[in-house]
Parts: sequence; structure tokens; C-alpha cells
Amino acid sequence: MKRRTHMALASALLAGAAAGAAQAADPAAAQAIVASTCAACHGPDGNSPVPNFPRLAGLDAGYLLKQLEDFRAKRRASEIMAPMAENLSPDDMAGLAAYFAGQKPAAAAPREPALVEAGKKLYEDGNSNTGVPACYGCHGSDGAGSGRFPRLAAQHPDYLIDQLKRFATAQRKNDKRLMQAVAARMTEAEMLAVVEYLAAQP
Repeated sequence: MKRRTHMALASALLAGAAAGAAQAADPAAAQAIVASTCAACHGPDGNSPVPNFPRLAGLDAGYLLKQLEDFRAKRRASEIMAPMAENLSPDDMAGLAAYFAGQKPAAAAPREPALVEAGKKLYEDGNSNTGVPACYGCHGSDGAGSGRFPRLAAQHPDYLIDQLKRFATAQRKNDKRLMQAVAARMTEAEMLAVVEYLAAQP
């Protein structure tokens, strides 16, 4: 019990340190990096116009900071992001995390409206027959996420499908295997439906 308590306290302290670093970062320096490097893929305000690149606007700063650190440490594989992250200092990463967290997510729309209702059911209820849990348990009833779990509302369906498939095949594994276990139980039809539902969320 003591070990679990200590681990929980350590996690909380690390999360608080990450959030504090993000808040203390230099906004002007972050904006300069966004303009010169990030905007081409993610948009100047984090609302990526490219379906294969994620929207970063409104994501939790602690979550964004962890992803950048994971890219740099090769815990999350990406031929594009790994070299980008290697060139960032800890202050740079904290600043970028704070910048994108402070941007307003743009509205989106599903590509296949007919799939939205099926996606909503899976998101809210899961699939008890195959052991797929309800998505809202981690990502929130509105898809807004939290420090540990990312915002999914209004995210590009193409990007989400790619990430679900990466989790399912263990190509992405920087989440202590939580999403690997979930995605591996999902059919492609379920993946398609749930990402369409999420694209419809504000």
C-alpha cells in the first residue's frame, strides 16, 4: 500500500512539475518555433489543415509535453517528429506545450455522417462481447480528455485511424499498453465509426 501511495505521489509531483514548466515558458520563443517549424504541419494555431497530422489546439499541456519528450527519447516512434524533438530544449518543449494548449480548437465535421451514431454507441458503451471498454471512461463524455488522456473531440479521423492501427499492432507503445489492449480488440469498422463520432464533437 505504501509503495502505491508513493508511486501516486510521485506521478502527481511529476505532472505538477510539467504543468509548472509549461506555464513558465516564454510565449514569444514558442511562437517563433511554431512559425518556423510547427505551422507547416499543425497550423499556426494548432488546428492542422492536413488530415494526417493531428490538431494540437486545446490539448492538455502536460500531455503535449510528454509526447514531445517521448518523441525525443524514442519512446514514441515517428520519422517526422523524432528529429524535430531532438532539436528542442526542455524550455522549448514546455513553451510549445503551453502555446498549443492555449489555442482554441476549431470545429470539425465527420466525413461519414452515417457512422456517427454507431460511433457514439461504442464511445459511450464499448463492446462487452469483445472487451472493448467505453471510451468516455478515459477521454471524457465530451472527448475533451485530461492530463493523461488526450482530447479527441474534433480530431482528424485520418489521424485517429492511423493511431488506433498503430496501437493495435504495437507500433505505438508509449502508453503502458493501455491503448494497445483496447485497439487490438477493435474491428476496423468500429475504428471508422468512433473516429467519425469524435470528428462531430465540438
